[in-house]
Amino acid sequence: DDFSAEKLGLHWQWNHNPVNSAWSLTERPGFLRLKTSRVVPNLYLAPNTLTQRMKGPKCSAVVTLDLSHMKSGDRAGFAAFNDETGALMIKKDGKKLTLCASDLSVKLSQRDKVVENATEKVVESLPLTTTKIWLRIDGNFVPRTDIATFYYSLDGENWQKIGNDYRLRFDWQRFFMGSKYALFNFATQKVGGYVDVDSFTIE
Repeated sequence: DDFSAEKLGLHWQWNHNPVNSAWSLTERPGFLRLKTSRVVPNLYLAPNTLTQRMKGPKCSAVVTLDLSHMKSGDRAGFAAFNDETGALMIKKDGKKLTLCASDLSVKLSQRDKVVENATEKVVESLPLTTTKIWLRIDGNFVPRTDIATFYYSLDGENWQKIGNDYRLRFDWQRFFMGSKYALFNFATQKVGGYVDVDSFTIE
């Protein structure tokens, strides 16, 4: 998907009802713009998380991001998403950009499915000196495997693995069955930042 169409394809699903004023395919033609729209503490409460199904038996997806307009406190990136999530999360703190490979988890109330607690364990992190980055997540759903592996590139050609192989859980009780690729951008301090997604490629 090069995001040149007038509408999002039907293979995409918003994880929440979208805030339509906070995303755009037209403000920068050929890019999907994801804006922050409210301050939230974690990915599970973030609006405008855009997802599509990971596919078996194996799949590999690459996303290209322009991080130039993130604000301090913003969190953007790419994830293998469910109630247990492996994420490539870019954090903007002050003027510093950091890429983190993180394990995320959420606990929901049994009755109302309200977020009661969310945790993040940073497995590996590194400073970024560029505002353009390629992120890749490979999914392996061969029976008795079910892992995601994470990579980044600064030029779109040379890839570096980051973090550990992430065990994907098949749990229908809390969120949804299986795992989804997720593009996200949310604010933890103040709204107004955005990221531009140049392309999404899946094999």
